[in-house]
Amino acid sequence: MDSLLTPEMTALTHALGELVKADPRNDAIRHAIEDYERDEELNALIAEYNAQQTMLSDAVRSGEDLGEDFGKTVRERIDALYDEITANPVYAEYIRAKQAFDALTNGIMNELQYAITGERPCSHDCSHCAGCH
Repeated sequence: MDSLLTPEMTALTHALGELVKADPRNDAIRHAIEDYERDEELNALIAEYNAQQTMLSDAVRSGEDLGEDFGKTVRERIDALYDEITANPVYAEYIRAKQAFDALTNGIMNELQYAITGERPCSHDCSHCAGCH
């Protein structure tokens, strides 16, 4: 199978990958993921949150009248679980590290787009104008 990239492109991509691997934001996201995966309490909360969401969705989809109290009780539990999950320090660190790493990778993609097209990607909310040209 022929490669889509030239050998030069491959070499530069690997060099960039090494720079990203050496960046502290890469270490931070990897450690945050490891901590997230090891936190049994957090994973139990997330599993219950997902189960409650599925139960509520299934109940709504079934069209059965389960009563107003059922929906209210499940929504209240979902809200309480959400609050517990987002207050968890391991989860908060994961989100912070993910946002920082995503900003890095998005910055790389934006710079690559600029290198190819000579145009910077839009960095604002286009709902206030006619869009980027």
